[in-house]
Parts: sequence; C-alpha cells; structure tokens
Amino acid sequence: MILYLSHAAATTAATAPWWGTALGAGVGAIGAGVVTATVAYINNRANRKQLDKQLAAQQEMLERQLEAQRDQMTKQLDAQLKIAEMNNEANHVREREGQRSELRKWQLETRRETYVDFVVAVEKLRDTIAAAGRLLAGTWPVPEPLSEAALSELQRLETNITSLYEEAFQRAQVVRLTGPDGVADCAKNLGDTMTDYVTFSSDRFRAARRNEHSEMLRDWQKAVREMNRLLQEFVDAAYTVVKLTSTERQSLVPPARNASSGLA
Repeated sequence: MILYLSHAAATTAATAPWWGTALGAGVGAIGAGVVTATVAYINNRANRKQLDKQLAAQQEMLERQLEAQRDQMTKQLDAQLKIAEMNNEANHVREREGQRSELRKWQLETRRETYVDFVVAVEKLRDTIAAAGRLLAGTWPVPEPLSEAALSELQRLETNITSLYEEAFQRAQVVRLTGPDGVADCAKNLGDTMTDYVTFSSDRFRAARRNEHSEMLRDWQKAVREMNRLLQEFVDAAYTVVKLTSTERQSLVPPARNASSGLA
C-alpha cells in the first residue's frame, strides 16, 4: 500500500497535468505576444519618427521651393512693373510730344493764315494806292481841274483806301498777337507806315479837289515807298517762321512796284 502511494506520487510528480501544460503554453504565448507587440510598437515608433523626419524634410524643402518661387515671381512682377512703367512713361512722352506737335502744327497753320491774310490786305491797299497815284499823276496844280467823273472816282478811291487801311491795320494787330517778336515788329512798322500814308493821302486828295499843290506830296510818296519795303521785309521774316516754300513765298507778294510810278 505504501509502495503504491509512493509510485503514484512519483508518477504524478513526473507527469504534469494537462492544464499545467496549457497554462505554461498560454503564459509562453502571452510572453511572446507581449514581446512581439513591444517590438512592433518600437518599430512603429521608429517608423513614425522616420516618417516625421521625412515629412519635416519634405515640408522644409517645399517651403524653400515655395520661397524661391515667390522670390522669382516677385522679381518677374517687379521687372514687368518696371517695363510697364517704362512703357507708360514712353507713352506719356509720346502723347506729350504728339500734343506739342499738334500745338506747333496748329500754331504754324494759324500763323500762316494770319500772315497771308495780312499780306493780302496790304496788297489790296497797295492796288488802290496805285490807282489813286495814276489819277493824281502830273504836276499840281494842273491846267484843267479834275472833272466831275474824276472827282467821283477820287472820292471812291479815298473811301476804299480808308476801308482797306482799316482792314489791313486790324490784320497787322492780329499778326502782332500771333508773333513771334520779329514778325510782330515788322507788322507794327508796316501798320504805322500805313497810318502815315492815310494821313498824308487825306491832305493830297483834298488839295487835288481844289486843284492845289499838296505840301504832303513828298511824305505821301515816301510812305508808299516805305510800305513796299516793309511789306517785303515782313514776307522775309514770315518765311523764316512758317517755312513757306519758294513758290508760296513768291505768291504772297507780286514784284514790288516802282515807288514813283503813277506818282507826281
């Protein structure tokens, strides 16, 4: 009996029960699982750190690229802005030059028209003066006083001379306003001479109607000669301003009349 119990105890001690084996296996599996999980956790943590470093490096590289692109774009925009400003300034310069050119053109055309109108007015006056000179030719007093027809013609010429003088004088004032100084001075001198002529002609016409010698005859003749000279001087000055062609210049003033033609 005692022998049997000893054998059973030995057998029990030698052979583990099934639950002990299972428990041991379970504990081993748990331990292995814990190790595996720990290793996976460590690996995941290391991977995350590596990923974080990679992401940080990529983010830094991206920011550098973006900064470089911003700098490049800023430089391009600055360059384009400068080009645009230069183009705008060039356009403004062209516009200002165009405006000045148009103003000069307008001023030139205005002066040209003003000068031509003045010369034409003076020419009309000179034509009437020449007709009066032919009517009053000779030495006064004359043997036969002027006929009624001649007196009527003299009155008509005197009236025309006064009217033409007023028009020419007004044209002279316009020329003086449009300038420049050189041309304005010529117009003033010619206007003053025309005024002298009208004053002298009034005395001569009055003497002719009375068949008397005019004390203003020489002054009258001198005024006519001076008008011819000053008109040519004006045309020369106007030519330098408006740059008339030689044909246009010649068309302004016919050949100067002989100062003594038609004059007593």
